[in-house]
Amino acid sequence: MPGTDAPGIPAALAFGPQVSDTLLDCRKHLTWVVAVLQEVAAAAAQLIAPLAENEGLPVAALEELAFKASEQIYGSPSSSPYECLRQSCNILISTMNKLATAMQEGEYDAERPPSKPPPVELRAAALRAEITDAEGLGLKLEDRETVIKELKKSLKIKGEELSEANVRLSLLEKKLDSAAKDADERIEKVQTRLEETQALLRKKEKDFEETMDALQADIDQLEAEKAELKQRLNSQSKRTIEGLRGPPPSGIATLVSGIAGEEPQRGGSPGQAPGSMPGPGLVKDSPLLLQQISAMRLHISQLQHENSILKGAQMKASLAALPPLHVAKLSFPPREGSGSELAPGALYRKTNQLLETLNQLSTHTHVVDITRTNPAAKSPSAQLLEQVAQLKSLSDTIEKLKDEVLKETVSQRPGATVPTAFATFPSSAFLRAKEEQQDDTVYLGKVTFSCAAGLGQRHRLVLTQEQLHQLHGRLIF
Repeated sequence: MPGTDAPGIPAALAFGPQVSDTLLDCRKHLTWVVAVLQEVAAAAAQLIAPLAENEGLPVAALEELAFKASEQIYGSPSSSPYECLRQSCNILISTMNKLATAMQEGEYDAERPPSKPPPVELRAAALRAEITDAEGLGLKLEDRETVIKELKKSLKIKGEELSEANVRLSLLEKKLDSAAKDADERIEKVQTRLEETQALLRKKEKDFEETMDALQADIDQLEAEKAELKQRLNSQSKRTIEGLRGPPPSGIATLVSGIAGEEPQRGGSPGQAPGSMPGPGLVKDSPLLLQQISAMRLHISQLQHENSILKGAQMKASLAALPPLHVAKLSFPPREGSGSELAPGALYRKTNQLLETLNQLSTHTHVVDITRTNPAAKSPSAQLLEQVAQLKSLSDTIEKLKDEVLKETVSQRPGATVPTAFATFPSSAFLRAKEEQQDDTVYLGKVTFSCAAGLGQRHRLVLTQEQLHQLHGRLIF
C-alpha cells in the first residue's frame, strides 16, 4: 500500500483538486445509496414486526418504500429508485477503476528526496523478509509433508491393489490351467469316443455286408428251391393226373416211372428240361431191356384201362347211392335281365379263374429283394404294399363271389327268396333246411316232454355249440 516504507513502494501519494472533487462526488453518491438502503430497511423492519414468522413483505410494498426513500434522499420524484441507485453505483465503479489504474501507473506518486535509511531498519527489514520467507518455506514443507503422506497412503493402497491383482492373477492362472486340463481330458474322451464310434461303425458295416451277403445267398437259395419246387410240383401234378387217369401202377411200373423221373435229374445237363428223357444211345445196345420196357408199357396201359373201368363203376355206384334230386314243381320266377340265364356259367368261369389265380399265387411266390442292387427296382416297402394290396383284392373278390353264389343258389330255389324293392334275402325256412343239409351237423340226442295222447309233435333243432351249451345248462338246472 502507499505510505509503506519498503523498497519499490511509494512513500506518499499526491492528488490534484480535480481528483479531490471526484472523490467528494463519489462520497456523496455513496452516502445517498447508504441512506436509501437504511430508510428502506427501517421502514421494512417496522412493517415486518407485526407479521408472523412464515409471512413476508410483498414486492409491491418494498418498491413503494424504495420510491419514498429515493424521493426523500435524491429529491427527484419522477425518477425510479432503481435508476438512481444504478447511476450512483456506476459513478462509484467508474471513478474507482480510473483511480486504481492511475495509481498502478504511478500518476499520483509524491516526489520525496531520497534519504538513506539507518542500518537497523535495513537489518530489521531483511530479517522480517527472512522470517516471512522462512514461514513461507515452513508452510511449503508442511504442504510437501502432507503431499508425501498422501502419496504414501496412495502408494500403500496401490500396493494392496497390486497384491489383490496378483492374487486374482494367480487364481485366474490356476483356473486357466484347470480349464486347459479339463479341455484336454474332454478332447481325449471325445477322441476316444470317436475312435470307438468309428470302430463300431466299421464293425456294423462289416456285419451289414456279411448280413447282406447272407441274405443274398438265402435269396439265391430260395430262388433255387422255388425252381426245384416248381419242377416237383409239375412232376407231381403230372403223376397225379396220370394216377387219376389210369389204375394204380404195379411195383414194376412204379420202379420204371421212378427211374425215368430220376434219370433226367441225375444224368441230365443243367440246361436240360425237367422230365425230358435221356438220349436213346443208352438202350439201343440192350435189346432185352427194350423188350422189357415195351412189355411194361403194354402192361401199364392195360392197368390204366382197368383202373378207369373200376373208377367209372365206383362213380356210378356213388351216384346211385346219392339221394334223389328234388325237382321243383312250381315254375321259376322270371329273372331280371337278358343275361341272367348265363349266370351259373359265369360263376363257374369266375370260380375257375379265381382258383387259377390262387394256385399261381401260391406256387409262384415272390421274394422281396432288399439288396437294392437294381436302381430301377421298387423299394421293399413298395413291393410289400403291392403284395398286401393284391391279397386284399383277392379276399374281396372271394367274398363277392360267395355273395353271388349265394344269391344264385337262392334264386334257383322256388319259395326261398323274399321279394323286396331293394334287395333279395333268403327265407328263414330255406336257411334252416340248408344248415340241416350240411355235412358238419351231428345227431346228439332227443328230449321228450309228456303231453296228451295224439298231440305229440317232432321238432328238429340245429344248434351251435354255444346254443347247445345254454340248452344243456337249462335242462340240468
